Amino acid sequence: MRSNILAVGATALATTVNLAAAHTYIWGVFVNGVDQGTFRGIRTPAYNGPPPRGYANSPVKDLDSIDMRCNVLGDKQVPHTIKVQPGDNLTLDWHHDNRSASDDVIDYSHHGPAMVYLSPDPPVDNSFVKIWEKGLYETSDKPYGAGKWATTSDIKANKGLMHVRIPAGLKAGFYLLRAELVGLHEADASYLKNSRRGIQFYPNCVQLEVVGDGDVALPTDGVSFPGAYKYEDPGIVYDVYCSTETRRTTPCTTTYQIPGPTVWSGAWPETTPVSLGPVLGGSTTATRWSSWISKSVVTSATFVDNSAYVVATSTYTASWSTTYNTPTPTPAPAT
Repeated sequence: MRSNILAVGATALATTVNLAAAHTYIWGVFVNGVDQGTFRGIRTPAYNGPPPRGYANSPVKDLDSIDMRCNVLGDKQVPHTIKVQPGDNLTLDWHHDNRSASDDVIDYSHHGPAMVYLSPDPPVDNSFVKIWEKGLYETSDKPYGAGKWATTSDIKANKGLMHVRIPAGLKAGFYLLRAELVGLHEADASYLKNSRRGIQFYPNCVQLEVVGDGDVALPTDGVSFPGAYKYEDPGIVYDVYCSTETRRTTPCTTTYQIPGPTVWSGAWPETTPVSLGPVLGGSTTATRWSSWISKSVVTSATFVDNSAYVVATSTYTASWSTTYNTPTPTPAPAT
């Protein structure tokens, strides 16, 4: 982080202990059904305001923003990296307010596709390769019906679980798994023409170390983030509620083309759920955060009872390394 201290003070902010955590992001990763620990290996997005009104993983709508890569703070390594082998089944555990089966995961209106990419860590130009996607898989025959989508009718309906497999024979090394949910509920207008609307991306990245003796390299003609999606691409502007409305003067589009490249031929053609073990030690609810980022300004605070006192502000500019740096590991969660 590039820190340029702008101000130091002691401004009090009213807050409470009832916290709203996020739109949605990854809270945990299961490898072959075994939980790796809450938030371990996950580059958790920054909060955009103080507790309780701030939340992590605001949607990214500017397709040219560096936040399209791994969200805000996606350039910052986390201490733990998850070890996997080629062929392993990964289950990404997406949530909204807490890591539990009762969590609502994402709002029911946020219909859209879901995608997963893989890149060497750190990423370079054209290094992200799509290894899984799912979009509209059942159309609606009702006026204003949205149909069935990956984000709401699959992942949300299955308590936030997204399933993907590590490609067979993949070379050992460090990788970033970039997963994203997409909301089309405001995608009837382009963000370029109306910044209050537009398609919403929820990207999140997981640090992986692939081990073993695989000899398959990712192709070098992948995509970059930002850059993979353009405003004029199919699937970026789309009326998810058009369906069979009869009052429109133009026909509805009842098919949907998922943005980005096609899935790599080296990826698994099918991904099926696996049985999951228990969630391991660590918090399964959002804890009160002491810093947040809004419009590239980092605010840090301390707490006295239920009041937050701002002690410093600084500027944040994403700075991606061009070489891999081994993070300092943290202890594994209790089993």
